[in-house]
Amino acid sequence: MRTKLVLAGLGVATVGATLGGIAMAADPTSNTVAPYAQAAATVNSNGNIAQKTNTVTSVSNPTTGSYCVVLASGVQASKSIPMATLSNTATRGSGVRVSRNDSSCPANSIRVTTSTDGAVANQPFYLLIP
Repeated sequence: MRTKLVLAGLGVATVGATLGGIAMAADPTSNTVAPYAQAAATVNSNGNIAQKTNTVTSVSNPTTGSYCVVLASGVQASKSIPMATLSNTATRGSGVRVSRNDSSCPANSIRVTTSTDGAVANQPFYLLIP
C-alpha cells in the first residue's frame, strides 16, 4: 500500500511540474499561446493582427505585399531567426519572404513580403520567432 501511495504522489508531482513549466513559459502571451516562442503573430492580408504575443508591438502594411512587424525590446530582431508561412486562406501560388531590420521598416522589426505568381500581393501569414 505504501509503495502505491509513493508512486501516485510522484505521478502527481511530475504532472504538476510539467504543467507548471508550460504555464510559466506561456506568461508573455496576450491572446495566443506560443509557450516556446520569443514572438509570434497571425496577420491578416490587410495588416491587421488576428493574434499575437505581447512581444509583438505592432504590424503595419506600408505598401502592397510588405508588412513590418515591430518587436518589443526584449526580442532582438537582428539576432533572431524569423520564420513565416502563409495562412491556409492565402491565394494558391503565393509566396512569403522574411528579413530582419530591413531599412523600409522601423528599428527592431521583421519585414515580411508576400506575393502571388511572382507579383507583390497582400496575403495572410503566420510569423514565429523561436
